Amino acid sequence: METTSLFSTDMTSTYSSIDGDFPSSHMYQAVQLIRDAYLGYQDAPVEGGYYDPYDNEERTVRNAISVFCGKLVAELRGAVVLVCWALFMLTFFEPPTWCRDASDLQIAAPSHRAAVTDQFGDCKILFEAVGVTADMEENQALYPNFDSMLLTIAQSRNIEISCVILIFMYMLLQFGDDGFFPSFFFYRGYKRWIHASQCSILIMFLVSVLIDNTTFNPFFRMAILGTFLRGFQRELLTLLKMLPDVIYVLSMLGIIVIFYAWFGVVMFVDTAQGRAFPNLLEGMWTLWISVTTANYPDVSMDSYNENRLVAIFWVSFMSVSFFYIMNLILAVCAQQYDKSINDRKVSREKLANELLSKAFTLLDSENRGFVSRECVMNVMAILNRDIPEVRSMSTDKKSIFYALLDKDGSDSICLDEFLDIGVVLLLNLSKEADYATWVETKFPSVYQSEWYTRLSEAVKSNRFDAAIDVILVLNAITIFMQDYSMLMGRDTASESQTLEKWEKLETLFTALYVMEVMLKVTINGWKKYTESARNIFDFFITCMTVLASFYIYYPNTYTNKHLIRFIVMARVLRLVRLLFAIESFRLLGAITLDILPASRDIFVVLLFVAYFFATIGQLLYGGYITRDPSNPLSYALLEASDFTGSAYWPNNFNDMFSGMNVLFNLLVVNNWTTEVQGFESTTGGRTVRLFFFAFHLVCVTVISNVITSVVINSFFQQLEVIERRYGVNEQIEGTSIRGRRAFFRGSVVTGTNTGVLGGYSAHVKAVNFDVDVDERQVMRKLFSRSNTVT
Repeated sequence: METTSLFSTDMTSTYSSIDGDFPSSHMYQAVQLIRDAYLGYQDAPVEGGYYDPYDNEERTVRNAISVFCGKLVAELRGAVVLVCWALFMLTFFEPPTWCRDASDLQIAAPSHRAAVTDQFGDCKILFEAVGVTADMEENQALYPNFDSMLLTIAQSRNIEISCVILIFMYMLLQFGDDGFFPSFFFYRGYKRWIHASQCSILIMFLVSVLIDNTTFNPFFRMAILGTFLRGFQRELLTLLKMLPDVIYVLSMLGIIVIFYAWFGVVMFVDTAQGRAFPNLLEGMWTLWISVTTANYPDVSMDSYNENRLVAIFWVSFMSVSFFYIMNLILAVCAQQYDKSINDRKVSREKLANELLSKAFTLLDSENRGFVSRECVMNVMAILNRDIPEVRSMSTDKKSIFYALLDKDGSDSICLDEFLDIGVVLLLNLSKEADYATWVETKFPSVYQSEWYTRLSEAVKSNRFDAAIDVILVLNAITIFMQDYSMLMGRDTASESQTLEKWEKLETLFTALYVMEVMLKVTINGWKKYTESARNIFDFFITCMTVLASFYIYYPNTYTNKHLIRFIVMARVLRLVRLLFAIESFRLLGAITLDILPASRDIFVVLLFVAYFFATIGQLLYGGYITRDPSNPLSYALLEASDFTGSAYWPNNFNDMFSGMNVLFNLLVVNNWTTEVQGFESTTGGRTVRLFFFAFHLVCVTVISNVITSVVINSFFQQLEVIERRYGVNEQIEGTSIRGRRAFFRGSVVTGTNTGVLGGYSAHVKAVNFDVDVDERQVMRKLFSRSNTVT
């Protein structure tokens, strides 16, 4: 293919390989509309919202730069997102800001740190301090932490500056894509909002460097990452839209809590139960804890021991608040999320039809009611060269795609046919030749031999998999016998020789597993082998067992018995393979694999919220959980008997990992009040409750229910899709549809001669995972000459 420099003064040379005339501005705009329909969103209107490099031939240099920058923007987006994630994770490995200057603490006084470098501030002194604690325990960490401080302050700063520079350079490319016109770069709507946000965040990074204060940089890191995650933005917007309905239900819960707290203060006055209801606010706090089930029934026992009729108070409150209101919140979240999914599906279909209709009108400049084959092939050539978001298309693939559009064989595309181009571009085509094994290509005589044919039939048969399953069962029995004494709680120190014999038997099983992988890869080929989730799982476990065997038998000085047992026990995971033989488990496994991409973005929202609260916790309460006898806070902490008695020292906000662990404990709910008690003691007040209450309200009450709604919604959606996907094999006009794939000959597709030789398979590879795609329905529609197939 002939190519020239993008900065050539003759822009037509860039497209010297495209049939027909040089692409007009209308054709370029049509391509942009097709791209937006394919991606399922439009940041700004193509006409007026973006710079058109083909609209003015006098701006040759600017036009060439715009095309060049546009391609780089699409190709480098994934790399920039990784840079943003690296910036986000930097907070977990740098010295926390609260301890960089801890000279007010005796342990970090200037006289005690003369020999310590300033690379970590005072954090290294505090985090590595070990000694006698305030409660007289020896050889304990005085400032418990996750031991994750891997970077110095200077290294953290340099990495942050480098990441910010890379993000800034990427934004310059975006600016260049818009022809260096601010009116396009900050076009009203989504582009203005997102680009203005990114510029503002970069300015705040710059200010933090100039004033040498990085206290709020973790928030900037989270914000800049969020501007590049469209799925996160979509789920966050969904959450915000459902908040009014959720707040309405929460207000009902609040009224109930206030009423029962008021009733409890009056009813339990001058009784033992009154300690939990000394005033209205404390009574509300007690009842809120009951709603979370963290202190029930303990909180009710004082009054219940005195009078059994008081059960009416507690049972009625829990019935209304926990069993009804909390489930009502779940119902509201499920209903609103289901509505949002349906709205997304409808809006994307509507947007795609509108955009493709506009694109068709631009291409059909003479209003003939159709566009020619030459025009469509030129459009695909431009998509191939200028739009990296669209998968690369070879000449054969473009011919097949055109044939899928040209259902009536008229060698032209009408509007109804053109509206399918967005779905056609989702197809991932594979040649039969791509599945050829190395034996087939390198040793054709062996491949055609009788013994190899029999071997292939044996390996591909169900009997082969059944034999491996039997070996798996025997292996499980062997591991059970090997660990029997340990499982029964016996001393295994005297059984080393017996264990060595079992380990030799394990090595035999490992050899059989390796042989299985080698046979399947040889017979099926690597491409087909790795298309099966079951095979990938087996391959991963087999690699772990091989590593375990090498670790055990290869002489080395490093010995870690816990690591050895962990790797050896990984062999048992192969038993999960047996579940694939059960239809119900196989169905659940397939649904789970489909649910994970759909639920990814809502988990990112949860991560962001937890990150936000952990950062605030580190700023407010970093260093408050300490066992340092020279720090008065350690003695205040001893007043929290439940906290210290449960050895909750690692549950703190001394660093990010520890803070995230505290918040995860709150998500699980159990014993979260014990953690609150520790911080109440060290802060000397109860305002810390607001922090924990806010997190519980946002993450446990709202986001956790949304996640449950996502799983429920996705489960039923994917259940229908998978039941259709693995239905009866279908034959549609020479195309065989089996599972999620269509198999066809490339020479004739939907009655159109393509001139393509060989067999092909096709499957839908979705761009957006939040809305289900019925692959069977897509295949029926595309490979049928009628657009009305159901």
